[in-house]
Amino acid sequence: MSLCVLLSSWSAKFCINKTIYHKERRARSYTKKCLTLVSKIQPLKLLEGIKIIDFTRLLPGPLATHLLAQMGAEVIKIESPKRMDYVRMSGVQVDGASVLFHQLNHNKTLKMVDYSTPSGKQEILDLIQGADAVIEQFRPGAMAAWGFGYEQLKAQFPGLVYVSITGYGQNNDYAQEAGHDFNYMAYSGMMSLLKDEQGKPLVPDTQFADIAGSYMAVMALQAALLQKSKSGKGSFVDVSLADAINPFLILPYSLHKGGLDQRQVNLINGTTTVNYAAYQCADGKWLAVAAMEIKFWNNICDLIDKADWKRKHELELTLANFNKQEVIDFFKSKDRDEWMQLFQGKDTCVSPILELEELEQHPYHQQKNTFENFETPNGTPLNTVALPFNVKT
Repeated sequence: MSLCVLLSSWSAKFCINKTIYHKERRARSYTKKCLTLVSKIQPLKLLEGIKIIDFTRLLPGPLATHLLAQMGAEVIKIESPKRMDYVRMSGVQVDGASVLFHQLNHNKTLKMVDYSTPSGKQEILDLIQGADAVIEQFRPGAMAAWGFGYEQLKAQFPGLVYVSITGYGQNNDYAQEAGHDFNYMAYSGMMSLLKDEQGKPLVPDTQFADIAGSYMAVMALQAALLQKSKSGKGSFVDVSLADAINPFLILPYSLHKGGLDQRQVNLINGTTTVNYAAYQCADGKWLAVAAMEIKFWNNICDLIDKADWKRKHELELTLANFNKQEVIDFFKSKDRDEWMQLFQGKDTCVSPILELEELEQHPYHQQKNTFENFETPNGTPLNTVALPFNVKT
C-alpha cells in the first residue's frame, strides 16, 4: 500500500513483532532521533461529545474517523475476528500491528466483536444505542445482511446518522463492482489528466480517491450531524469514492465545456508553458515554478539576470512562443537549494519539490507542526500526520 510508504518510511528501524500473521521476533529499541523534529499537538475539542461507531477497514474510512477523532470525537472501531482490518498486517509490524494501522487508529477505542453471534450483535446494538453516528465501508447490502443496515437501525435509532462509504455508491449498475483507488480515478476521468509526454497514464504513488473520499465522509457526516441538531432526525449519507474525486476536475472540465481542448490550452498542466513547470537542478533535485501571473515570471527574470526572458503577457510564455529548452538548461546550472536561496521570499512562486525523506527536517513542516507524536498501547513512540488546520477561539 503506497500510503504505508508515505507515512511509515522511517519505521524500518523496527523488527517484526509477533502478530496473528507473523512469527514472533524481538523488536529493536526505537531510536528517538526520528522524532526530534516532530511536535506533539493536543487534540482539538471541536467534536467533543460526539460518539461514532466505526466499522471501516483499509484507508478511506479509517482515515476519516482518524480525522474526526483528531477533532475530538469519540470513535469506537469495531473489528470482527472473521473480518479484521487488512491494514493490521500491511507493512512493518510494531507492537502487534503495522505502523499504518497505529497511525490511523491510535486515537480510537478498539473492540473485537464477533457480531455474527447473538451476543455479539447485542453488544453492537448496545454501543449504537449511545452513539451519534455509524460509519461503514462494506459493499452495499453487507451491513444489512449482518443486521446493521440503515433501515434496520433507523427503526430502533431514528436519530442515527449513518455514513456508508463505497466505491461507486448504493443504487446504480456499478454498485457491486470491486475496485480500488486506481479504478475510481479511472472512472472519474482523473487518470486522463495524469499522463507522461507519450500519453501513458501515470499511476500515482498515493491514493487520491481514497483520501478525497475520507474528506468527503468527514464533511458529509458533520453536515448531517448539524442537520440532526436542528431537526432531531438522523439520515443516511452515501459517499462514493469515485465521485469524491470529481471536484479535482473542475478546471479542465470547464475548459472542455467551453469547447476547448484542455490538453492544449490548460496553462497549469506543466507542459504548455515555461512559467508553470517542474525544472531539474544540477544536483538532480527539482523546483516547482508556478509563476502563472506575468509579474512573478518577470521577478524571476530580474533575479537571474535574464531581462530578455521578460514578457508582457502570460500567453507569450506558451511553448509556441518561448523556447523551453533554454529554461531547462539554465536551471541545471545550480543545485536546488542554491536556487531557493535566490528565490525565497522574493515573490516568485518558486518552491523546492521536497522528497519524502526531507519533510520532517524542512523549516516549513517544522514551523507548521505537520507531524505529531503518539504512543502505542505498549508505549512505543510513533508519529503521524497532524490535522491540516488550526482553530482559535
